[in-house]
Amino acid sequence: MKTKRADLRLSVQVGKLDDANAKALVVGVFSGGDISDAIVDAIDAISNVSIRDMIASKEIGGEFKEYTLVHLGTGKPVERVIFMGLGRKSDYYLDKIRSVSAKAARTLRKSRVTEMMVCLESFTGFPMEIVAQAVTEGTELGLFRQYKYSEREDKRVALDSLVFLVPDAEREAPVLQAAREGKTLAAAVNRCRDLANLPGNVLTPSYLAEQAEKVASSHGMDFEAWGRKEIEEKQMGGILAVSRGSKQEPRFIIMKYHGGDSDGPVAAYVGKGITFDSGGISLKPAERMGHMKYDMAGAASVLATMKAVAELEIPINLIGVIPTCENLPDGGAYKPGDVVRMYAPKHVEVVNTDAEGRLLLADALYWACEQDVDFVVDIATLTGGCVIALGTMVAGVMSNNDWLCRQIIESGITHEEKMWRLPLFPEYRIQVRTPVADLANSGGRPASASTAALFLQEFVDRPWVHVDIAGTAWIEEDNSQYFHQPYLPKRGATGWGVRTLTVLAQEIVEASGGKRAELAELLKL
Repeated sequence: MKTKRADLRLSVQVGKLDDANAKALVVGVFSGGDISDAIVDAIDAISNVSIRDMIASKEIGGEFKEYTLVHLGTGKPVERVIFMGLGRKSDYYLDKIRSVSAKAARTLRKSRVTEMMVCLESFTGFPMEIVAQAVTEGTELGLFRQYKYSEREDKRVALDSLVFLVPDAEREAPVLQAAREGKTLAAAVNRCRDLANLPGNVLTPSYLAEQAEKVASSHGMDFEAWGRKEIEEKQMGGILAVSRGSKQEPRFIIMKYHGGDSDGPVAAYVGKGITFDSGGISLKPAERMGHMKYDMAGAASVLATMKAVAELEIPINLIGVIPTCENLPDGGAYKPGDVVRMYAPKHVEVVNTDAEGRLLLADALYWACEQDVDFVVDIATLTGGCVIALGTMVAGVMSNNDWLCRQIIESGITHEEKMWRLPLFPEYRIQVRTPVADLANSGGRPASASTAALFLQEFVDRPWVHVDIAGTAWIEEDNSQYFHQPYLPKRGATGWGVRTLTVLAQEIVEASGGKRAELAELLKL
């Protein structure tokens, strides 16, 4: 059985609240029942109960994520209203709209409602188009269901229609356009989640390459996926070493989107694609090893971002690079103490075979820099040390360029994907020194997120940002992420990074005016 996932239909209804026609109407309300008199009067005019009395009795309170579902009666123009709490106005920000939209959509789906109308006028403080995009993102993300392997038929009802109520016809087109953009972005996140949730016996390196090719071919991108032979010819020793213990062939996936002018910015996004990580000879503990199917979340993020950037027609030239393989132990697996010759003219001593992701990324980063890009971003579930340092709600970011680092952090703020910059102090380099090679692939546990990034920095020669999503890419039911952001799943892959990377591409274009020369000046700041 595959879980039903209906395509979310978007539409706009023009008119006043008392003209609304919907199975369910979503209305935002602030703490203390703070809602406009006009909205209350309009709902009271069609309601069997007094909304004003419910506010006075604090049955409708408006605390963040608190909701009150009021049935107005079958056959009425509006059959039910769900009042969604936005919290205090002093703490109000855009992501709360995403959160309450997700909660409203899931609540109505449980009530077997298939259509949700949103009263945009009740979500004050932002332009209606911005609200519509946030509502659509929250709804699409909140309605996400994992695919389930089962022989049973899935009979659950799907909420498949989202309608926006606007007061005049001038708002119709901008609201619908913004909602469509929100849906595109959220659908890309859900695609990332799907890939990272797949079991390792399904999502192999070759399967990941097939999925990337589908995205590339449907959006007019150039595409290549090198197998072992081509990787050997390129002498990408890091990828070859890690993949030696698996019968699954590695892949080096390249997606090229030509959305900008010939003199426009050129960027590369590189995603770690370990489709299953046992730790290799440095074997991980059995407990929770099954979660290591999501060690390719960075790769999934890059693949989904390429899809979003193309569908949104962002005018940038973007290369998606995904080195992918399994990390398993067998008689041919690479071993602690081995020395590996990388694609770059460097040799690496393998200290720990469970520090494998950086070997793939190093080969991919060096190759990406050869493509005459203006900057490179890599995203990876790289270190447990980043989880210890920042927990599960904040990703670590490390960079050799202050301006670019600020840009990606600000892009993340737009969609509440928080990042914190960690240092790349040169004093840490001593931890990745070794007497037998140019570098060691691990600097041990102290400052491990930073030493891993310092290792990667040895393979880049232009502006670069490294994003460590080891803590943010996956969620458990008792995790505080879901509590703060209910549009996340209760457990499984979060799709973290897709929205940030997509917004970053757009922000780079806007900041540079779509010109490489202007971007080069900005990167000097």
